[in-house]
This record gives sequence, C-alpha cells and structure tokens, in this order.
Amino acid sequence: MVSRSALTREATFTLNRVSGHNGYSDRRREAIAVFYRSLQQYIMNSSEEYDILARVTQHPDRPRPIRDIDQIFMLPGSQLNQAKLISSYTRSKEVVFVGDGDCMAPSIGLLAREGVIDGPMHMTVLDFDRRIVDFATRMALQFGFQDKIDAYYYNVLDPTPTDMRFRYDLFYTNPPYGSKNKGASGIGFLMRCMALCKPVGSSGVAILPYHPSEKWSRDAMCSIQRFMQESGYLVGEMLRGMHSYHLDDLPMLRSATVIFDRVEPLPTPVLDLDLPKSITDYFYGSANIPIPNGIDLRGQLISETRNDTNS
Repeated sequence: MVSRSALTREATFTLNRVSGHNGYSDRRREAIAVFYRSLQQYIMNSSEEYDILARVTQHPDRPRPIRDIDQIFMLPGSQLNQAKLISSYTRSKEVVFVGDGDCMAPSIGLLAREGVIDGPMHMTVLDFDRRIVDFATRMALQFGFQDKIDAYYYNVLDPTPTDMRFRYDLFYTNPPYGSKNKGASGIGFLMRCMALCKPVGSSGVAILPYHPSEKWSRDAMCSIQRFMQESGYLVGEMLRGMHSYHLDDLPMLRSATVIFDRVEPLPTPVLDLDLPKSITDYFYGSANIPIPNGIDLRGQLISETRNDTNS
C-alpha cells in the first residue's frame, strides 16, 4: 500500500511541477492542481471525521455484504480518504452511483452535511440490492440531506432507464473486479455508467484493482483502459493502492482510484441491450455464479439467472 509520506511527496512534487509546466493548458493545470490539493488534504483526518463517517458505515441497519456476489466493505480509513479525495470532482455536480455497496453516496451526503467536504449538487444511487436503495434513502432522511439524494432499484444487466440517459456530470462505480474475465465485469458496469453521463464534458470515478505483480490485475486494467479509450474516454488521474477491504481470503488486496474524462462523444456500447454473455461469464470470479435479478429487503437473491442473455 502507498504510504502517507509517499503520497505527501507525490502531491507536493506534482503541484510544483504543474505550476511551471508550459505543456499544460490553464484548465488542465488547474484540474491537476485541484486533485493533488485534495490528495494533500485527505492525508490529515481527525477523530471527529471518523466519527461522522461511522454514523453511516457502522450504522446497525447497514446491509451486510454478500461475499459471493463481490459485496465487500471498504475499510473506514480508506472510505474517508476516498470521500475527501474525490470531493473536488463531485463538488456541485450531478453524480450517479452505479452500485453503492460501499454506501459511499450516503457517506458523502453526511460528510458534506457536516461541513467536512464540499458536496455534490445531487446524487442518484442505482443498485440491484433493495437493502442498499432503502438504506441510502433512510440515511438521507435521518441525517437531513434528503434533498441531495435519490435511490432507485436497477440491475446493470438491463439497459439504463431512458429518462436517465446522458444527464449526469459524473459517474461513480466500484464494480466486481473481473479477476477471471480480464476485467469484463468492470467493463459491464462502465458501459452503463457512460450511458448515464453527458456525451461531452462528463467524467467518472471508478474503483479498480491494480497490483502490478498480479497478472490478472494487469490484464483487467489493460482491458478496461483499452475499452474506455475506444469509447471516447481518457484516464485523467490514477492513484493505486488507495483502498483496503474486509477480506478474509485476500486481506492484502488494494484498489486504485481511476478518474476517466469523456473527451469524444462516441456511441455507447449495448445501449438498448442486456449485457452480453461475453461480459457476464465469470462476473463474480472463478465460481461463475449467475448474476441474480436482484436482492430483496431480507438479503435473499431474487432469481438465479436469466434465460435470454445476449451472446
């Protein structure tokens, strides 16, 4: 994992470098500077900020993760760091969360409500787990930011709702990693993300694995970046080794924050189709568990599979 001292050095070095670099446009220079100022700020967390976050992440009604479908809690320090780091991107934006097993949207909502970060203009949560949809709504009501968040039941297997397409400024997603399908699981989520965001000038935040020493991780990241480039996106920023998880079987797993900028309005793949079999095979890893239609309020999987998945 990248140490805090290393991140501090990286932030300071980069700020000094871009401030005098003639190869950057003013807009690009400012964007990079904002990102790394946020990086400097996130390193300094207070006990009060952890306590604020815990009102959401340690709430007794928070849905328990289902490991078989890659629902895994991010550790509290990683989640607070992440919320603070991305606030420069989400600030005053219309943000859509495609899946929110981390409960990042209500976490951001509360942190913004308490003045820890600058919040988005509005957040929309889309998830196939009715417990997560219900929890996000109840957290917003309990802590007084119900005007800042909406949550809806949605499964990425399906085409995005037509009334939501191409309307958001920024997407946020932490998809299944695709360790056995070369990142196809992440690509499936990103297909739906790009269908929801503006075709020009939008951006996105994806939490993706990157272990240079692991071939599956290199393959997945390579496939995802290639797909995004072919779909009109560039990698604006990437910080690896940022997040840790409650994982008994792989406690050292780390993930990266990748910022994607939409630079060309290319057609959105499978816009009106279910996700194809080439994406859904081994979606959750080596067991090749079928993607359920959803999860009910009791935490039970709804249906085991679909009969007519595209090839």
